[in-house]
Amino acid sequence: MAAASTAESLQEETSCSICLDYFTDPVIIDCGHNFCRSCINQSWEGIEINFSCPQCRETSQQRNLRPNRQLANITEIAKKMPKSNQAEKLCEKHEEKLKLFCTEDQKLICVVCKEGKDHRSHSVIPTEEAVQEYKEKYEIQLDPLRKKLQEILEFKSSEEKKAEKLKCETKTKREKIQSEFEELHQFLNEEQRILLSRLEEEEKEILQKVRDNVTQLEDQSSSLKKLISEIEEKSQQSATELLKDAKVILSRCQTMEFPRPEAVCTEEEKCSLLSFLRQYFILKDLITKYKGKLSAEWGASGIL
Repeated sequence: MAAASTAESLQEETSCSICLDYFTDPVIIDCGHNFCRSCINQSWEGIEINFSCPQCRETSQQRNLRPNRQLANITEIAKKMPKSNQAEKLCEKHEEKLKLFCTEDQKLICVVCKEGKDHRSHSVIPTEEAVQEYKEKYEIQLDPLRKKLQEILEFKSSEEKKAEKLKCETKTKREKIQSEFEELHQFLNEEQRILLSRLEEEEKEILQKVRDNVTQLEDQSSSLKKLISEIEEKSQQSATELLKDAKVILSRCQTMEFPRPEAVCTEEEKCSLLSFLRQYFILKDLITKYKGKLSAEWGASGIL
């Protein structure tokens, strides 16, 4: 049991938390976590600053990927290690090998049990056949689950990139607003404060929507990872454990739902204040001619 536990621990330590498979060309990032080079590059695709660790969420300003050759060597060793098998269990009642699987009771039985009243009329198949059948069923479920996980991770990455893009664009526009307002007369000071405040509010509102989406996607990916890990672990277990609660697990695979959150729109045309800035600077010269009427006219137009 200790050896089996050690093997499982080694397999866990040599698996990438993004693809859930053994590391391929492992690299270590600033926070100390390791990933496949291709996995982390895909996760950071399109990001220029604030590179976030997919595992602990710690951010770094630069894309630092350092090869972890020692981990690569350990991974190769882990791949070659044989899977540990539990000792073959015997029938508790007859102390015979559990060579048969009762499809109606969903349990392993011995040849003596088959002739007893509890299973005499039931359909039974050899244990090896049952194991192969349920392995195939598990594998059928794993493929769509992995695809769904990949879709969620890609969508999450897209939402995170939108947040970074919005921050950069907002910073640029904020600087432009401040520069332009410095050239205006004193009467524009209050209007400047109001406009910046509302821009800040709109940014916060959009970023909050993005964060909500990312949180929901993280929850979904976590659930999928857990289910995938459970099925992969189940597939490697002994016949007794592999077939235990098999229908329940397969049912969970088929009934789990992952509603796709509504993508956040950060297009300039659909952000009222960001769109207004362009129009405002064009009309700047005209505004200076109507100092006394500025607040009243903006209020009437619904801009402020």
